[in-house]
Amino acid sequence: MPAVNFDTSRCGIVNDAAYDGLGRRLATASSDKVVRIWSADQGSVLSELKGHRSSVVTLSWASGRFASLLVSGGDDGQVVVWQEARAQDWQPAHQINVTGEANVVAFCPSEYGLMIAVAGSDDLGIITTLSRREASGGGAPGGNQPWQVRSFPAHQGGVSSLSWAPSKTAATMATGPAVGRAVALAPCRLASCGADGVVSIWHCEVRAVEWRKQHELTADTFNGLPRDVAWRPNIGLPCSQVAACTDEGSVAVWVQDMDGQPWRLQSCWNVNGDARRLTWSRSGCLLAVSIGDSSSCVFREGTAGAWEKVSSLDQ
Repeated sequence: MPAVNFDTSRCGIVNDAAYDGLGRRLATASSDKVVRIWSADQGSVLSELKGHRSSVVTLSWASGRFASLLVSGGDDGQVVVWQEARAQDWQPAHQINVTGEANVVAFCPSEYGLMIAVAGSDDLGIITTLSRREASGGGAPGGNQPWQVRSFPAHQGGVSSLSWAPSKTAATMATGPAVGRAVALAPCRLASCGADGVVSIWHCEVRAVEWRKQHELTADTFNGLPRDVAWRPNIGLPCSQVAACTDEGSVAVWVQDMDGQPWRLQSCWNVNGDARRLTWSRSGCLLAVSIGDSSSCVFREGTAGAWEKVSSLDQ
């Protein structure tokens, strides 16, 4: 596939970027208060979404039947849900304000319905969720149903990052008698990390949108303040896995063999720098770590759960 260049010279600082579910469009969040939608093939701007009052620092595409939605968050706490009414015609569908900066916004897997999580940077470390029931008879995502807002304290000093668990379970790969006993949809869960140095696992009762903490993930060799957390995509793995990284370069992967069982540390290593962001490949086979301002490494799981560096990039 030929390389595509995106000319962001007039956009100010690009704080975040994400491809849509099909990889056909790229959305960018910029310091000039604009969200831009780009053609992934041509590198040209398709739409400019204007409505933020301050620098846009984070964004997320919805998936599945909600693929016409995008959410963005600003450093002033403004969160905007955008809807593509017609091709390349994006309109604000809903707005809220959270205390402090909206560090991360993320749509949950569409199998759980329409729900967004927002990580706040306020001292109380609040996670805010927005949910909307689907209108009967189809129509636009959410129809005219009201948005429900729930908030809960997660990390004293601020929430650094959050990541939804995949909706698929190992049961999707089951065959034979196991199929009848299998649960096709995994529990609705969220991983988060924050200024308190804790990586947490939360469980949601979807109907009531009530959250409770299930686990705290720790390790003696996991040093520094957590920067990012990322739940590994499930392609039939018989377990759940969560990765996290810190400002001192620690990268850790925890494993839970089955829902309800304790989490255990699978592996922990150091990348010798400020590990800022984590990204799993869509299949979950590769883990990319962004280090400092201009470096990144890609790791692959080896034998006995060890992770091996397969490539690196220094700009």
